[in-house]
Amino acid sequence: MPCMTDILILIVLAVVAVVLLVGIVMLGRLLHRQGAAPSADAMQLMQQELHQSGRQLSQSLQDLTTNLNERLSQSQLLAQQSQKLITERLTVADKTLGDLKGQLGQLGQATQNILQVGGDIRKLQDILQAPKLRGGLGEWTLENLLADVLPAQHFRLQHTFKTGAKVDALVILANGSVSIDAKFPLTNFQALLSAEDDSARGRARRAFLRDVRGHVDAIAGKYILPAEGTLDFALMFVPAENVYAELLRPEGDLDLPAYARQKKVIPVSPNTLYAHLMAVATGLRGLQIEQNARRIVGQLGQLSGELGLFATDYLTLGKHLANAHAKFDEASGKLDRFRLKIEQIHDAGPEAPGPADGPVSEPLSPEGPADPL
Repeated sequence: MPCMTDILILIVLAVVAVVLLVGIVMLGRLLHRQGAAPSADAMQLMQQELHQSGRQLSQSLQDLTTNLNERLSQSQLLAQQSQKLITERLTVADKTLGDLKGQLGQLGQATQNILQVGGDIRKLQDILQAPKLRGGLGEWTLENLLADVLPAQHFRLQHTFKTGAKVDALVILANGSVSIDAKFPLTNFQALLSAEDDSARGRARRAFLRDVRGHVDAIAGKYILPAEGTLDFALMFVPAENVYAELLRPEGDLDLPAYARQKKVIPVSPNTLYAHLMAVATGLRGLQIEQNARRIVGQLGQLSGELGLFATDYLTLGKHLANAHAKFDEASGKLDRFRLKIEQIHDAGPEAPGPADGPVSEPLSPEGPADPL
């Protein structure tokens, strides 16, 4: 589209042309009223000026029209390019909007999943409010850790001592057993987390540590029983890492780790218990290797005794073979002599006996009677 300046220029030129024509006409009328007829030279000059002004005006209008056409073409091309660009951008925007709608849908689904997880967490918190259910969760976690690391013959679950006390797990070692009991002190820990100021937080932490110290006393009194084959220490399994980290922090004169060491009760979390069990499993493998070595040494001793018996039998058999070989050589000589005598008899032939003589007997050999066969 032509700009506003070009339109104004066109209007001004048109007004100038109209004013010029009107002036010329008025000048002619004025001269006619005064009765003075214009000369031929004046009229010719006026016509030339009018013709030149009209030509200039026509040229200016033509130039302006050409300029306006060029501007109009440029404006149309620019408008087409702008329309194309706007169309492309609208297409991209539409695609982006579609992608955004899809992402919003996914975000909505993720939000629903988060809300569902939050609801499940609230349900889990409600479940963990019951001490018995918390204990069941700790026992289940402990059982899975033991089953993942140790052979089944080296641990027992819910073992009952002769005193009637029942421990959650008993790890069986070569020189004794280790008691492991799961504890989940959650009530005062939640109060500690929800404390609004330092004073309330300090009171909640002291109450939390007193609860844990009570659990330490109970484990030391009920599950460290050397008379029943346990070692002189036990493990307190805390199934939550954040709870375990909190009980390691002292509060005033309540230094729980030092108190637990004094009672020979070692607090452990899932990660630290896994490390302890891996060390136990390594020791058990070493013990198994030692037992296998002892068994192999015993078997080698048994084989050595059997080898001695075989050597004795082998030497006896050699003596028997030597005696048999000597008897064989002796029998071979006798057989050769007997064969020689048979050949001599065969070569001599039979002799006729006389009428008065009896049967002629063979004279005895100087070597004596013939050897028996």
